[in-house]
Amino acid sequence: MLATARRLKFRKPNRGAIVVLVAVCMAMLLSFVAITIDGGGLMEQRRRAQAAADAAALAGAEDLFRHYPTYQGVDTPGTAAGRAEAIAAANGFTNTAPSHVTVRSYPQLYLGGPHQGQVVPKGVVEVTVQYDQPRYFSALMGTGSIPVSARSVARGQWMPAFVGIHVLDLHASGALRATGGGTANVTGGAAVVVNSDASDAGTTTGGSTIQASKFAITGGTTGGGFIGELNYGTEPQPDPLRNLPEPQKTDYANQSSGPKHYSNGNRTIDPGVYHGGISITGQANVTMNPGIYYMDGGGFSMTGQGNLVANGVMIYNAPSGPSDVINISGSNGGSVTMTPPSTGTYKGMTLFQTRSATTQDMTISGNGNFFVTGTFYAAGALLNVTGNGAGQIGSQYISNLLDINGGGGLGIDYNPTQATPRRLLNLVE
Repeated sequence: MLATARRLKFRKPNRGAIVVLVAVCMAMLLSFVAITIDGGGLMEQRRRAQAAADAAALAGAEDLFRHYPTYQGVDTPGTAAGRAEAIAAANGFTNTAPSHVTVRSYPQLYLGGPHQGQVVPKGVVEVTVQYDQPRYFSALMGTGSIPVSARSVARGQWMPAFVGIHVLDLHASGALRATGGGTANVTGGAAVVVNSDASDAGTTTGGSTIQASKFAITGGTTGGGFIGELNYGTEPQPDPLRNLPEPQKTDYANQSSGPKHYSNGNRTIDPGVYHGGISITGQANVTMNPGIYYMDGGGFSMTGQGNLVANGVMIYNAPSGPSDVINISGSNGGSVTMTPPSTGTYKGMTLFQTRSATTQDMTISGNGNFFVTGTFYAAGALLNVTGNGAGQIGSQYISNLLDINGGGGLGIDYNPTQATPRRLLNLVE
């Protein structure tokens, strides 16, 4: 009892301990509040900055894309940077404190990313957005603003596809088919791409062959006539010209109120809209002046023994019925010479059929007097090409389905300067 009393007598009260404990807990609580509130604000600002950087980069790339034929991916007039900065400002980020926006393109150097310090390629825009976030509760733990930054890179380019044949259908048997015993030779180092996943996506019969440096085929082949590096099971590739706009009829002058038919004599015609199309038969010799020829129904047909000369020309087919097709068939008595526009939106495009046309075949049949360069584009339909000893029939084929026929040689001479470049407009970083 005495010992217990002594212990009770000499125990000192812990006065003020609770105050210290409360102070420590309050400091920890305020730290958690600072992290929650300021951290949440930083995350929200980071999200806004990234969205603004992405939108600004795409706006700048779209400007480079639109002016690519003129400036080749270089922001010569400064409009790409202006567009990027305007979009960033519309999203709340300007070059006035507390925000900062930096836009870079060729020949400037990347500010960040895996290529930091390297030259930004032509047709590419890098946008960096920074916002100096003020401190609120976190001011208890530090001073000064907290920088929040985001970076985005977009491209708007017209680039060579290095594809001589691209068959777009995803499931058809015989999507690419060669018959008749002839030889089709894709030159210029271009590949052949077949998107179909059928086991017989590519077929050859009758001793026909298709030769190219490389084949990328999602499905399989039959017939043994494919010569080159064969790659099976590849992923289907998107239409390289999917971003190419279709011509608008209202952009061109009317050249006819009804179908035009030429069967004799020498004729020279001008680009524009041909209501009801054009047909050339008999002994007619037709020269087409350079430009865009818009077939508003009726199609385009050349089946006579005369001569067709169409340099710097693109024929666009907008069919209104199943018989409104493109049909160019050279005879032994005549000749066909066609080259595409060398500049502008439709650079490298010789024959262009609206993508919505699925039942109108595009038919090209050549002979020794046939010299045609450029891209044949029928994204929704069958392209039927016959070579009977013709030197060259086109530089590039892009179609839903492709039939190659004939007993002679067929040259598909891919050349980046003669084929339509693919359009690239997307975020890359």
